[in-house]
Amino acid sequence: MNRIVWGVGGTGVALACLALGWLHRPVEISAVAVPVPPAVARQTPVEPAPRPVAVVRPAPTREPVAVVSAPEPEPSPEAVLESALKVQGPPQPELRDRARRALPDTRVRLVKALRADHASPQARRDAVLAELTASGDSAEPWTQDARAALDSWRSRIHQDVRPVQAEAPHCYAAGCVSRVTFPDEASFRDAWKRASSLAPSAHSAHLQLPPERLPSGEVRVPWLVLRPDRS
Repeated sequence: MNRIVWGVGGTGVALACLALGWLHRPVEISAVAVPVPPAVARQTPVEPAPRPVAVVRPAPTREPVAVVSAPEPEPSPEAVLESALKVQGPPQPELRDRARRALPDTRVRLVKALRADHASPQARRDAVLAELTASGDSAEPWTQDARAALDSWRSRIHQDVRPVQAEAPHCYAAGCVSRVTFPDEASFRDAWKRASSLAPSAHSAHLQLPPERLPSGEVRVPWLVLRPDRS
């Protein structure tokens, strides 16, 4: 009987010890990953792009530009002579004022050659010189004043414009002529403009014929002092 009780008692003690050891065993927690809900990315609201604004800039103010018209080309001496002869005869005041007076026959023929229609200014010049030569040489008293007038004319141009080369005057019954050579076109034009305002002779009309332009650039022009109305 005692053995049975001891046996039961020993068995109980053994079970109690096992139970006590189990209770003192640390509890192992299973490390199972707990699913984390995915983070929802918060969308930042996108502001709409600003619409392009058309900037209207005022047009630059332009200052008015002064329009400078090109100067009209100066007519040639030949054209001036042609125009004057068509309207009122030779441009010299002496010839216009004495148009109604009785003129010597040689003078009449020369003026007709001057005013006639010609194919060119050079043809007019040649016709007048031919009529002058055809009148014949002359050494009448009036030729002295005509020679002096040509010398005075040349001296004025020499002083006011520039020196020129002048042939010795040759006198005919219709007038005296001297061929004057200018070094260039500019000096010739300057002298041409001055001729109508000169009065080299108090008794005779003076005029210059269309020029001859030389290959050297020089310009040769005949100067005439006509026979006076009364000689």
